[in-house]
Amino acid sequence: MAERVSALYNEDEDALLLAMLGQEYIIRHDGITLHGQKAPEHQASVILDYLFSTGSSLALMPWRTPGDFSGAPLPEFRQRVEQPITQYAAEIIARAAAILPLFDAKVAPSLIGSDLAINVRALPKVHLHVELSQETPDFPAEVWVLFSNNAHEFISVASMQRIGELLKDRVVSLLRIY
Repeated sequence: MAERVSALYNEDEDALLLAMLGQEYIIRHDGITLHGQKAPEHQASVILDYLFSTGSSLALMPWRTPGDFSGAPLPEFRQRVEQPITQYAAEIIARAAAILPLFDAKVAPSLIGSDLAINVRALPKVHLHVELSQETPDFPAEVWVLFSNNAHEFISVASMQRIGELLKDRVVSLLRIY
């Protein structure tokens, strides 16, 4: 399993080490921990979904919206992930050099000519592409979050929603600290 999901196996501790949004989780038979504490349920559920998936290899492009996987628009994703991040677009752009490495993100070419595009390694085989545009006199600030082409082979649409919310929470938290 460790090889298929690109996790590290620690034989001495009989545990998997898995990175999600720049944080290292330890997965044992008795549970999932983060920083020595039991991982919150919504984080653990994404990790379990990923571990027990049928996916094998990452296919990045073309990037897809969560609605592409569900077959219908997901207004909740827009409301609970993209719109809240939009409030911080200017800050994220201004502080990108400091915060991107902390959630396993790198600057990427923009698909739409936005002010900043980033690729995020949400899980080893589930990547995100985030486009951020600042407010201008003619247009409001805007953020779009896309998933790697075969993300649905590794996590469910419900887990995509949760990972989007985790991304939002992680970015906002990092902006408060750095």
